[in-house]
Amino acid sequence: MAPFVGGQKIRVHGLVNAAQHNGKFGYVNMGLTQKAAEDRIGVKLEDGTVLSVKPANLEEIVQPTASAADEPTQRTLKKDHALLHEFNGSPDPDVLALYYHFKDRAFDCFNAREYHSQMVSYYKAGYIVKLVVPRHIGPDEHFLVGLQHKDPDQNTLCEVAFNCGRSFTGISMLVKKRCFVCHKPGAPRSQACQVACFCAGECEARGREMYGKLWELIDASSMVVEKESVQLLD
Repeated sequence: MAPFVGGQKIRVHGLVNAAQHNGKFGYVNMGLTQKAAEDRIGVKLEDGTVLSVKPANLEEIVQPTASAADEPTQRTLKKDHALLHEFNGSPDPDVLALYYHFKDRAFDCFNAREYHSQMVSYYKAGYIVKLVVPRHIGPDEHFLVGLQHKDPDQNTLCEVAFNCGRSFTGISMLVKKRCFVCHKPGAPRSQACQVACFCAGECEARGREMYGKLWELIDASSMVVEKESVQLLD
């Protein structure tokens, strides 16, 4: 891999002591690098956080060319069965929620902590959950979470057909129905917030401690929660 250069876009991954920043995007800042240890690179994340990170914990993000950026994306989950199979078949806890990164025009995944952090960020930015609907990939259960901004002018037609043919104005994420604590498949959704799953008992208690911010932010009475599931693969 070529050395990182100033202004280069990156994605942070594999951090242990600052795991809350994994999956975030930012830019290399060589001025910060000069102040950091010799084996680390200074980066500034899109949320304003400044980090000193080892090169092994940075992933280069290739920016699209001007001509490519002007072309409308044609990729949707409705047609991309390979992507759905890959997402569904991964037992990795880091592959919990599938979303589309609009700036980079690429699909990515959140683990439970990243998903929780992103949901909190959405609420701070004025988005709220408006739709939760069950979905299946083969025999495996998932659910679609749809968020909309309080200002209708801030919402755009979702580029990704997570809901397979049903247009949704806002942001959509496809989440596996598995415990956010022990990762056991088939765990029920929390009735309190509807957007997280926990096994009953100890896992649910730990989940409330780890992800309790969701309960504080989400008003389940303001969202539509459907019961009928749709199969995402033909």
